[in-house]
Amino acid sequence: MHLTPAARHQRILALLRDHGSVRLERLHRELGVTPMTVWRDLRVLAEQGLLRRVQGGAQALGGALAEPDFETKLTAADQAKQRIAAAAARRFVRPGDVIALEGGTTVAALVDHLPESGVSALTNSLPIALRLRARRPALPVHVVGGWLSAISGNTTGPEALKEIARREASVCFISATGWDALRGPLDPNPLEIEAKRALAACAERVVMLFDAAKFTRSAACVTLHPRRLHALITDAPPPKPIRTQLREAGVELILAD
Repeated sequence: MHLTPAARHQRILALLRDHGSVRLERLHRELGVTPMTVWRDLRVLAEQGLLRRVQGGAQALGGALAEPDFETKLTAADQAKQRIAAAAARRFVRPGDVIALEGGTTVAALVDHLPESGVSALTNSLPIALRLRARRPALPVHVVGGWLSAISGNTTGPEALKEIARREASVCFISATGWDALRGPLDPNPLEIEAKRALAACAERVVMLFDAAKFTRSAACVTLHPRRLHALITDAPPPKPIRTQLREAGVELILAD
């Protein structure tokens, strides 16, 4: 079966997560493409800060650029995420809304604060879709198809982007891994970022849910330019340079109680 570049990249990253390194011969065999195509894929992923190219293959990277899985992130800063989610629901969820939910764990916390009825959800996240079914079973949920990430449980790739582009939402709730005072919100995985941007583009308003501990963290790629955000909800004041950045971009800063 022919794999798209996005699907090949996900497979390469999954192999590196499981094994730490991978040989060119294995990638050539498993992906069903030429060695030259494999090297181009590795070069792209290396330029994006997602792996290290070595002689004969690639190695995984650790530290700030590595992407933890959904369950690991779900337990981090849980109380802060619940306060942020509660503030988001009070302020931005209205009867009749179509709510776009990307696959971050702070966004997942929002499920517990949604009304029992009167809104519907659009998501590319299998974990969030399952959480909605378990905790808000009466809400209609549209789950976006595409390539399923083994790390996050989110769908990405061309199929997901095309499907999201056909949808409309009242508000998109989005999160990120880190923040830079010059570049804005950051994430490690370009494929996930593409899906986040698509969800943001289909919504009338875009609200970032972001626990304050992440203001000191970094990642490889810009998630979304701050000017695309309508509001940022967090649990503590950001550093002064980020507050200045938000003010200049016209982003409303909301501190959760």
